[in-house]
Amino acid sequence: MIRTILVAVNDSSAAFRAATEATGLCAALGARLVAVGVVADHARAERLTSVSGLSDPQARQATAIAAVLRHVRSAAEGAGVETRACCLSGRPAEQVLAEARRSSADLIVIGRADRHGAGMPYIGTDAQRILEFAAVPVLVVPPPEP
Repeated sequence: MIRTILVAVNDSSAAFRAATEATGLCAALGARLVAVGVVADHARAERLTSVSGLSDPQARQATAIAAVLRHVRSAAEGAGVETRACCLSGRPAEQVLAEARRSSADLIVIGRADRHGAGMPYIGTDAQRILEFAAVPVLVVPPPEP
């Protein structure tokens, strides 16, 4: 029986679609939703700064994730789904898996990256780690059609 569904979100269209699917599943099953966003750790933030030239990427990322979590929570509660949202800091896959354990999640829902390569759909490294190390089933939601 699925009582708690954890959805990992960021500011991508794939994550929004994953959140929509997770909310629909919660509403249909009478489950609660735990929405998790992760601000990348300091080392990853430094790489983003050197590549993008952005000043304080962690602050920008935290602001974006907070907005996404507010949106997801509002939509889920509007659908009558009990929801808890949390913004964590660290390595995304590790934090998602840790929160799944803390929340006693029965299912993890993640979005598949919306980058397209030649041939195969792209699965990001964080999604791969979640798939590899999750102790519960993982639903990978494809991005919306262009």
